[in-house]
Amino acid sequence: MASHTLEVGLRGTRDYVQGSQILARTAEIVARDHPDAALVTAKFTRITLRGVELVVGDGEAPSGGDEIGRGQVQADGERLAVRWFEVPGPEAPRIEDVPGVTSGLAPDGSGGGRADFAIAGTFESYLAAVIECVKALHAGRGERVSDIWFTALVGARLPATPTYPTAGSLAVELKIERMVDGRLQTLSVVETAGDGAPPAYQICFSCVIGD
Repeated sequence: MASHTLEVGLRGTRDYVQGSQILARTAEIVARDHPDAALVTAKFTRITLRGVELVVGDGEAPSGGDEIGRGQVQADGERLAVRWFEVPGPEAPRIEDVPGVTSGLAPDGSGGGRADFAIAGTFESYLAAVIECVKALHAGRGERVSDIWFTALVGARLPATPTYPTAGSLAVELKIERMVDGRLQTLSVVETAGDGAPPAYQICFSCVIGD
């Protein structure tokens, strides 16, 4: 299948392209031919501040660009592989930041917690709310926490179309944490409450814990 250059940018003061943008643009492209498409897995191995190229299925990788991640999309009863590559060249364009969409963050004291959200109901707005919530829970571990990154989704079924609740709550339960090469790696289960909420799935983050 063909490759696609994704319309992504450096939002606000960030020096990286958000994973939520990459996944949202991917979902939009896949949904053109597969309206029932749903994201199943995604794993990012590095970040980028440049453009991003999407390769769907068994398409050829673009020349000169390093792979930054890969995933799978369920479509028409089959799984399609997706891969993302950094586009060599200038930085991605600057784009306007957006306000936060979560409120009432309540850590549970065990690395998880809950928060309410109010969103547009799109794939991107929902994923942004989840990442915002889980990132805030990691940051709440203390001032020594830095460099917090969303790294993966596992066992998900997130529809590409805008079928998400516009208001609801997120419950995050930490399941696994371990140190790998000086970074804390975490795996949590996310449950969503609200009309049209997706089933539970796992999300992975990485951060640095200072001395």
